[in-house]
Amino acid sequence: MTSNLLAAFLGRRSVQRGGGRRPAAIVALVVVCGSGVLAQVPYQRLLKAESEPQNWMTYAGSYRSHRYSALNQINRQNVSQLKIAWAYQMQRAGVVETSPIVVDGVMYVTEPPSTVTALDVRSGRPIWSYTPEIPRDVIIIGSPPVNRGVAVLDDSVYFGTVNGHLISLDAKSGIVRWDTTVEDNKHGYYLTLSPLALDGKIIVGVSGAETGIRGFVDAYDSKTGKLVWRTYTIPAPGEPGANTWGKGDGWKSGGGSTWLTGSFDPELNLLYWATGNPAPDWNTDNRPGDNLYTDSVLALDPATGKMKWHFQFTPEDVHDWDANETLVLFDAQVGGRARKVLAQANRNGFYYVLDRSTGEVLTGGPCA
Repeated sequence: MTSNLLAAFLGRRSVQRGGGRRPAAIVALVVVCGSGVLAQVPYQRLLKAESEPQNWMTYAGSYRSHRYSALNQINRQNVSQLKIAWAYQMQRAGVVETSPIVVDGVMYVTEPPSTVTALDVRSGRPIWSYTPEIPRDVIIIGSPPVNRGVAVLDDSVYFGTVNGHLISLDAKSGIVRWDTTVEDNKHGYYLTLSPLALDGKIIVGVSGAETGIRGFVDAYDSKTGKLVWRTYTIPAPGEPGANTWGKGDGWKSGGGSTWLTGSFDPELNLLYWATGNPAPDWNTDNRPGDNLYTDSVLALDPATGKMKWHFQFTPEDVHDWDANETLVLFDAQVGGRARKVLAQANRNGFYYVLDRSTGEVLTGGPCA
């Protein structure tokens, strides 16, 4: 208990604001006897996440984004007997979209707008909670101030904030290890997604198409928080696809947000990320053309961010359809041939199946 109280003391940080000082965050709020403590979650363990159905170690359950649990204790015969074991009251009101991460008896949730809390899964009691300093004039347009969850890697927890930061916390105490500005919120950028943890890298995308951002996907060094690579979803003049934005400067504020967590194929070594609508949403006057690479799926080299292939679901979108829906990876027989495929139920009303090695369209049609 002494060490936990020390962690709580060390977690008090004062910041200068308005001529006074106040605590920015307090970690290790409550420690319960018998609370779980996060074990090491190395990359090799994340690769085999589906072999540990008692845990939920990534946003979508695994890199393949199946969002499926193999647990079978709850079934049709006993589901009516379920009762509330415990309830945790969020610290403030707001829209809750977090997907809890559960590892070795600890549940990590995010609370609006950008708080991370570690809970003992047996009792629901907080182990620690961390809230970063959020400016009162933070810019959020087109979305409530939500957060979809955290990523875990080794002994750290990673999350994004509504003012455009990516933060690494010590998993046992909640103490900040590093805090990196992904992009200035004053330019319209903010983070609402759950990061994706790969081998030594944390991958994030950004929100803000309605504020006129130029979207991108970033990779950060998991130990230092330094930027490893950035891949823009809107090409600049002279880059492939730039001719799909007309001759003006619409590309500078073309949208293409990357606000939902991607998927990953370790065998092909390809990272798949979906992109959002072009901006402005319903007016193409400043963006005549197909508007690559909005409303698309991008296959990226996780080491460099280089785009290996892309597929655009909706060229020159004027309906705010996005293409940020979950990218599901699976293997199937297509035309008598084994294929590695990627599927998405797109908001444009069609269901797509692509070869995830090449981007070839295998089938598609209206969603039933």
